[in-house]
Amino acid sequence: LYPNIATLLRPAKGRGNAKGGRLMTKDGDVCRPSSNSFQVERIRNAAEKGKDAYAVFHAKHRTVSAQQQGGSIQRNESFLSEVNFVSRYALLLFGGDVDVCDNAIVLDGWLKFKVGDKGQTGAILIQELRKELDIVMTKHIMAEETEGENGDIGVIEKECIDVMEVVRTLLLDE
Repeated sequence: LYPNIATLLRPAKGRGNAKGGRLMTKDGDVCRPSSNSFQVERIRNAAEKGKDAYAVFHAKHRTVSAQQQGGSIQRNESFLSEVNFVSRYALLLFGGDVDVCDNAIVLDGWLKFKVGDKGQTGAILIQELRKELDIVMTKHIMAEETEGENGDIGVIEKECIDVMEVVRTLLLDE
């Protein structure tokens, strides 16, 4: 569900401003704070709280170098349009391919999430929750396709409700 993901490169500590904060995409392009869609306040809060920040975006654009009057040359810069910040659990549950490495989960071959003290067990638990969530969503979609004449979809299994409650708790706690 998240084809375009970027991660926050936090500003250097001690500066007290967001000048060093940028978003980096999978292919290494960096979005500078001068972009019109960049949320400087969000970067400042992420730097102060020490939390990682991840964003999804619609499109990436690049400016073209041009020589301005006076001889200075403007650099090529990338910027992202329609940026929305998302939590790490939202990425892990609804993002791309997930691999488990030691005590970390690697998403789409480039975003690495440390799971914590639980080591590989925690990573496997998140991976299994994602599989269960996929099953629940598939059951729900199939139930809508086989809807009865009176519009009754039927009773959702208790197992499905339990999985959705775990996902809701994870997303609300972050």
